[in-house]
Amino acid sequence: MNVFQFARKLNFFWKKVAQTLAEPCKKCGNPRLYSVFDAFITGDTPDCVNCSAAYWMTLPLIKIVFGKTHLNREHVKTLMGDTLVRKSMLNVIRGVRHFGLQAPQPTAVPVVIVWNYTNQCNLNCLHCHQNSGAPEEKELTTEEAFSVIEKLSEAGVSILTFSGGEPLVRSNIFEVIEKAHDTGMLCTIASNGILMTRDVVQNLKKAGIRRVEIGLDGCTAETHDFLRNAPGAFEAAVQGIKNCADAGFDEICATMTLHERNVSELKGTVELAEKLGVTRFYLNRLIPAGRGKDVIDLDVTKEDKIKALKYIYSKFYNSVTNGEGIQCYSRGMTYYGRLGYEKSNGTVFTVSEALSGYDRIWQDKFGDNISKIVQRYAPGFGGCSAGVTYAGLTAGGDLLPCVPAPIKLGNLLEQELEDIWVNNELLTYMRRRDQLTGSCGSCRYNSICGGCRYTAYAVNGDWLAGDPSCPFGPATT
Repeated sequence: MNVFQFARKLNFFWKKVAQTLAEPCKKCGNPRLYSVFDAFITGDTPDCVNCSAAYWMTLPLIKIVFGKTHLNREHVKTLMGDTLVRKSMLNVIRGVRHFGLQAPQPTAVPVVIVWNYTNQCNLNCLHCHQNSGAPEEKELTTEEAFSVIEKLSEAGVSILTFSGGEPLVRSNIFEVIEKAHDTGMLCTIASNGILMTRDVVQNLKKAGIRRVEIGLDGCTAETHDFLRNAPGAFEAAVQGIKNCADAGFDEICATMTLHERNVSELKGTVELAEKLGVTRFYLNRLIPAGRGKDVIDLDVTKEDKIKALKYIYSKFYNSVTNGEGIQCYSRGMTYYGRLGYEKSNGTVFTVSEALSGYDRIWQDKFGDNISKIVQRYAPGFGGCSAGVTYAGLTAGGDLLPCVPAPIKLGNLLEQELEDIWVNNELLTYMRRRDQLTGSCGSCRYNSICGGCRYTAYAVNGDWLAGDPSCPFGPATT
């Protein structure tokens, strides 16, 4: 029995501790966790008796948790003082209150929500897992969107990504983004780039967008326009990226969906992205959802997928160890983390699609040592984050297990986010990662990778089945 397994046997205790820290203090009104953080930062014991007791009870845990990462006190204080980190850590503590200690650890509400703000799109991409085109029959009004945003922020969501469809086709997009930004959530946007004119880009920045993501599916117009199903899409996307680079967002991301007709252009596409000023590159795969089901035969061979992943990992490794070039990640391929773990003997790898610890947006804020925390506790939040720390949201306000999954869990105009997230039976089932079956169940990397849960469901009919998209097979030794 390892230390974590032993700790889980004490979940009645951890739930009680989490409840104490998550509850607002009757005297100061803040969650006691915040009082603990403030006391650690200032070195002054809280005046309130209950907060003081919580501080002295928690201090040994803080020293253990951060001591294992060898961070100095100043780095820890910087983390504890950051608004977004505080909000996310409170979310984790509330998750322990609901679920006890788990691996991976579900939060009380999603840390990240990807909002398909409209189903309307100005393209008709072959691989679109949303089957975007026309707007949904009932998309939220501005007032309804404001209501949903307030619910998300008050519940504890930290990061909100506006996606689609094409989110920029909605006329109220800027005021809705501004509303979300004003509530304290970190706002990002995913676009095909067609509408990313200089004026639009400036309006996005003014509204509060911190990170922009644009699709770049090849380094030639012929290849990009094939998947995007529209001549001229490549030139527009390239210009959109240039406009974003000129505006100076915190991060500019390019995403490439890998298939047999662009795999030979991977290197050229990464190089083009670097030349355009992109700071992060995502390699996606074809997802068997929406129109993506109709082109799944365009998927690459296992050999080509492994070769592609090894290439982007070489770029990632060079970037984080030598400070050269672009950081490359994957989406829908959690086994990219496994590849990095194997190749570096557990020293340099991506923990999830959204986090590595080497992310420049976080390292600029907290220093290089943030990677030590992320990697030390990778089994707690590594692999597929669907139903654990991330969810999708439709244009009508319906919560989804993840963006491609057309399974409505509840509507945020009618229900509270935390009630849906904590009590939904499907989400409860999805979180049983210790009960994975098939290739993922027998693989020793299932705590770091664990496979794409939606693909397991789409192909095998079971959210806990093996991920058939994995090109490596289970590692048993």
